Amino acid sequence: MKTIALFVMLSLSGGVTRSQTASVVTLSFKNNGVLPREFRFLERHPANKYPNVFTAYLLPGQLHTVRLRVGTTLSLVTQAEINATMQGQVVPGKPLLVVQPDDAGKTVKLIQNQ
Repeated sequence: MKTIALFVMLSLSGGVTRSQTASVVTLSFKNNGVLPREFRFLERHPANKYPNVFTAYLLPGQLHTVRLRVGTTLSLVTQAEINATMQGQVVPGKPLLVVQPDDAGKTVKLIQNQ
């Protein structure tokens, strides 16, 4: 009987937390260059105290799909900028985008022609 009550309680609490999550957008990042590259991203959301850093190794033309919350700021960064961020400094990196609800399903080209 206790296990059934525990199961019901966990099921109900899981439903409550799922309904409270912020809207999430799925984006794709594309290496539109002619060489394989390593891309390092710094992800900041106003609700999070600490930033998230992730790396994607992409072949030419390859896509990397991510799910980000609306309002997240995403920047391309170097290893030195990652190290500074991990030491508590605010390093903007090269701003890539601020995630908006209308960004859902978009493909972002990572090589910007200057």
